[in-house]
Amino acid sequence: MQYMMLTSAALLLAMDFAMNKIYQKLRGTSSKTSLLFNSVLGLATAIIFFIVNKFKLSFAPYSAFTAMLMSALVMTYNIIGFRILRQGSMAIYSLFLMTGGMVLPYIWGLVFLNESFSAVRTIGLIIIIVGVSLSNFSGEKINLKQICMCLAVFVLNGLVSIISKMHQIEINYQCVSTIEFVILGGIFKFFIAGFLFLTFKNREGQRCEKNNFSKSLIVIILSAVIGGTAYFLQLYGAKSLPATLLYPFITGGSIVFSTLIGAVLFKEKLSRKLIISVVLCFAGTIMFI
Repeated sequence: MQYMMLTSAALLLAMDFAMNKIYQKLRGTSSKTSLLFNSVLGLATAIIFFIVNKFKLSFAPYSAFTAMLMSALVMTYNIIGFRILRQGSMAIYSLFLMTGGMVLPYIWGLVFLNESFSAVRTIGLIIIIVGVSLSNFSGEKINLKQICMCLAVFVLNGLVSIISKMHQIEINYQCVSTIEFVILGGIFKFFIAGFLFLTFKNREGQRCEKNNFSKSLIVIILSAVIGGTAYFLQLYGAKSLPATLLYPFITGGSIVFSTLIGAVLFKEKLSRKLIISVVLCFAGTIMFI
């Protein structure tokens, strides 16, 4: 049952990536467009899950602080990501983002949560890292400034995973329910991304067709449902599953499903390198079962 839940979360994450790609085709890829997407997405997520929760939302200072901190960290690595992507280093950015969200919570679980070490899962983790590297690395040259920004993204996304895990297992402070934590995260994402949208100067020639507004809104709502559900399943899993299992499984699984969805929906060609990468990620993920 737990592995079915993780597999569902990985599939939903891949579907959410597809929603992001569709939105970018409709509205462009500028920083302002991305911030607007995140702000409206946060609001839609909060409203949808507030309705699902029968219009109930309790408050706990620790949960509110954690949700706000996570939203701030996500927005920070998004902004850094904008700068990295301006220089054409999308492959390197994806590599550091994904491995950071997987490796740091894995190490945290071993060192601070006394989670048991498994040689098989550690080998699986290494295989997934190799698969991620193979799928993202394109041999492009990067400078010291880019490396520093990529390392910042690595740490920030890792911290997001660690903080979400720690909230779910917290026993000393009062915490809200999992679905209420999703709502709080959406609220803070709406305000933080909205504030940045209003203050961020667009220097990228933002493309924003008005006739795509209704389609874009539908995509955002779908992303809120799909991404919010995936996030809920991850948080629910974090309550009982060790970090050394949860995050590598989600990462490896989402890579496999993302590749398949890209090939089916967007007719993306599967190169030999990408196929090898997917096979490695699949093999590494299986080793966590």
